[in-house]
Amino acid sequence: MKINNFWLEESKLVDWYRKPSFAFTKRKNNYVDWYPDGKINIFDNCVTKNIKLGLGKKIAIYCINKNKKIKSYTYNEINEKVNSFSNILETQLKNKKISSCKIMIHASASIESSISMLSCAKLGIHFSVIFEDLAAEAISKRISLLKPDIFFSSCKKKIFKKNILKKIKFIKKIKFLFFDELKYLNNKKVNNIRDITFSGNKELFTLFTSGSTGEPKGITHASAGYLVYTKYTCKHQFGMNRNSIIVTASDAGWLNGHTYALFGPLSFGATTVLIEKPMLLIDDIFLKKILRLKVTILYLPVTLIRLMKVIFNKTKFQTKYLTTLGSMGEHIAPSVAEWFAKNFTNKNKAIVNAYYQTENGAIIASPTYKQKTSQVPHGSAGELASKYLKVNKLYKNKKTELKILTPWPGCMKSILNGKKEWKKYWDKSNNFRMFDLATIKKKNIFIHGRTDDVINIRGHRIGSEEIESIVLRIKEIYECCAISIVNDLEGHVIYLFVVSKNNNLNNEISKKIVSNFGAFALPKEIYYISELPKTRSGKILRRLLRSILINPYSKNYGDLSTMLNSKVIYEIKEKILHNVKN
Repeated sequence: MKINNFWLEESKLVDWYRKPSFAFTKRKNNYVDWYPDGKINIFDNCVTKNIKLGLGKKIAIYCINKNKKIKSYTYNEINEKVNSFSNILETQLKNKKISSCKIMIHASASIESSISMLSCAKLGIHFSVIFEDLAAEAISKRISLLKPDIFFSSCKKKIFKKNILKKIKFIKKIKFLFFDELKYLNNKKVNNIRDITFSGNKELFTLFTSGSTGEPKGITHASAGYLVYTKYTCKHQFGMNRNSIIVTASDAGWLNGHTYALFGPLSFGATTVLIEKPMLLIDDIFLKKILRLKVTILYLPVTLIRLMKVIFNKTKFQTKYLTTLGSMGEHIAPSVAEWFAKNFTNKNKAIVNAYYQTENGAIIASPTYKQKTSQVPHGSAGELASKYLKVNKLYKNKKTELKILTPWPGCMKSILNGKKEWKKYWDKSNNFRMFDLATIKKKNIFIHGRTDDVINIRGHRIGSEEIESIVLRIKEIYECCAISIVNDLEGHVIYLFVVSKNNNLNNEISKKIVSNFGAFALPKEIYYISELPKTRSGKILRRLLRSILINPYSKNYGDLSTMLNSKVIYEIKEKILHNVKN
C-alpha cells in the first residue's frame, strides 16, 4: 500500500527508541492507530536529542512577557527546568500510574506552559492547555471533560481562589497547584529523570476547539503521528531547519501554540519566540526589536496582520533574515497580503496562508515557502500539503463540501466523551468531513466558508465568504462578515458587518455586490462596527452575530469562553437595536 509506505518513510523525520514496522492500522468506526508498534518519546525528540547533537548552549526559546521583557533559554536550561518540573509531577503523582494520568495547564504562551507541556511529554502524561483568562464556568466545563489529576495555573493563588476556584465544580479529586509557588524555574539541584518510552499511539494532548461554530470539543491527538505530521509540514510548508528562528503569535491553548510554536521548532533544533500577548507586535519599535533576533519565519494571525497594516501604514521592516511569511486563522485579503509581503521584504514569495482545523493536527493545505506570489491565486488556500493527502473531486465553478479520503498521521485520535460528535466527522463512505465548501483551480484549493454558511436566496446559492471577498476589495474596508437570517416573510436575508474608518460606503458596497452577483445578494442592513467578534485564534464568531441578529435583547449567547473581545457585543447590540427602533 503506497500511502502506508509513504508515511512509514516519513517517520524517519523523528527519532525512535524502536522504529515502527508499519505506518497505520484501521480499527472500527474510522479510528486509525499511527505507528502503534513504534516506541518514542516526544521530549527526547525536542530536547534530549539536540543536546546530544551538541546544541545544548543554543537558544531554544525566547519568551516575551506582558511587559515586553525578552528572556532566552538554551536547550540545556530547558532540560534542567523540565527535569525539575518532572520531579514535582512524580512527587505529586507518586501513588498513581503516571502514564494514565492527565494534567490541565492554565497558562498563556510562556516558559511555564512550555516547561509543563514538555515535562508531560517526557513522562508520557496526557495534558491539556487552556487559556489563562477563561471564566470559571468555561474552566469547569473543560475540567469535567478531561478529569485531570492535577490542575496547574499561572494565576496568583489568592486571585484564583477568589475569582475561579469557588465557582468550579468537579474538584474533589483534583490537586490545584500554582506556578508562582513551585519555584522550579530556579531549582538546579534536581534528579535527572530518564525519558519514558511509550507507544506511538499514546495520547499526547487534548485541545478544546474555538467554539466559533458551537460548543467547544475536546480533541485528542496521539504522539508519533502528530509529531511526524508536524515535522513534515514544518519542513515542506515553512522550510524549517536547525537554523530557523520562528515567531508564532499564538496562545498556548491553540493548535499553533503546540505545533508551530513549540514541538515543531524544537524537534528541528531550531529557536522559537513565544509572545505572551501577541498584540505587543502592533508596537513598531518593539516589532523591529524582535525581528533583530534574526527571525527567519514570521507566522501571524490574519487579524494581527490587518491591524499592522492600519497602524503602521507606510512603515517598512527591513530584515535580511526573513525567508518565510505565514498567516493563520482565516483568509488573508489580497491588499493585506500584498502589504505584508512588501513591507517585510519577503522577496516576492507567497505567504503561507495555512488552512487546517484543530482536528487536523497541522496544515492541510497552503502555499509553500518556495512559491512565488504570482504562483498562488488571490484567495487560494494553496495546494494540499502532501500528494498522499487525497480529497474528494472538486470543481472549478461548483462549490462542494471538502472531504479527506485518505488517512494522515496528524488526524485526531478521539474526542473526549464524544462518540456522537466523532460520527459527525465521517460521511457514509468513511471520508473525513472538513465542513467547508471548496472549489479548485490548477491544484489550488479555494475555501468558500462553512457548509452551514451557504445562503439560498430565491434559488441563488452563495457562500457568505464569497460576498465578503468582494466587499474586501474596497480598500477602506479592513474586515467584514456576511450573515444570513431566515424569516417567514422574506426567507434568507443578508446582513453585513463592516469594519472601516469610513461609515459611508453603502453605495460602493452595493455596486460591488450587484456587479459581481446581482441585486439578490444585496444586504438588508449594513452595520459599521469597530471590530468583529472573534476567538483568540482570529476566527470570526459568526454564530454570535447570527444570535444577536435573531434576538438582540438576549443575555445568553452560548459558550463565549474563547472570545477575544467580548466588549464588542454591547456595541453590536446597540447598532442592531437602533435600527430596530427606527
